[in-house]
Amino acid sequence: MEKARRLMVEEGRQGTRLDVFLARELELTRRYARRLLVRGGVTLDGRRARAGDLLRAGQRVGLPEFRHPSEGPAADPELVLAALAERDGLLAVDKPAGVPSHPLDCDQTGTALNAVLAIWPRIAGVGSGAERGLVHRLDVHTSGVLVFATEPGAWAAARSAFRRREVAKRYLARVHGRLRGSGEIRLRLANRGARVAVREDEGREAVSRFRALETGAEESLVEIEPLTGVRHQIRASLSQRGHPVVGDRLYGSTTKLDRHLLHAAWIRIGGFEASAPLPAGFGG
Repeated sequence: MEKARRLMVEEGRQGTRLDVFLARELELTRRYARRLLVRGGVTLDGRRARAGDLLRAGQRVGLPEFRHPSEGPAADPELVLAALAERDGLLAVDKPAGVPSHPLDCDQTGTALNAVLAIWPRIAGVGSGAERGLVHRLDVHTSGVLVFATEPGAWAAARSAFRRREVAKRYLARVHGRLRGSGEIRLRLANRGARVAVREDEGREAVSRFRALETGAEESLVEIEPLTGVRHQIRASLSQRGHPVVGDRLYGSTTKLDRHLLHAAWIRIGGFEASAPLPAGFGG
């Protein structure tokens, strides 16, 4: 943990933006320096500072205590996640809805990565930055199987398997409407801010297979297997087909819930497999 301290602006730094100055002096990325400023506590001659402040020689920059990215994320023993499987350097945990997969910076706690570091501290030596040991991600409001690597070799092999599309995953989703049968959804998705949009001539191809498990008058339960790894692929694909995930207001649901009803039920990476039971409140 970096202690609170002050930095003096030397002659050669005059006219430099504060975020650039902090990035250079503290060996941070500029993005991390800006986050440090947004959180507050950084002062310029005793006054709250902004990223775009231009420095003058002789000014004093006050810094709060903060966790340097080189230290990695902190362990969070207050958040306990169930372990689903551990084998060959891989660990699967059951991530609840509402818990982020990893912190955005190393000061943040309350994420799945912070929780696993409290029990498996060796994960801190796998990978780098605020995603130590993380093999893949789940959206904040998606529950289910999340995989970490506890050894560098397993991390590299698992990430390579994802790139080569040698990983199998199955999700369960409760969707609006009467969805029947099975089939394949193939479309192109492009990032549009907080969501993705269907575009015929840009973006990345997203391919998913689905199978209806229960068909009701107003809602259906579907198993869906993503064959590609595009952001929000399952949510956008089901919405495009006219069956948005219940609670997913970003993609067309009108139901107000504190989560969307999408669950990562099963994963296989090489010889490693893990599954997570449906959480309470998923509906039925």
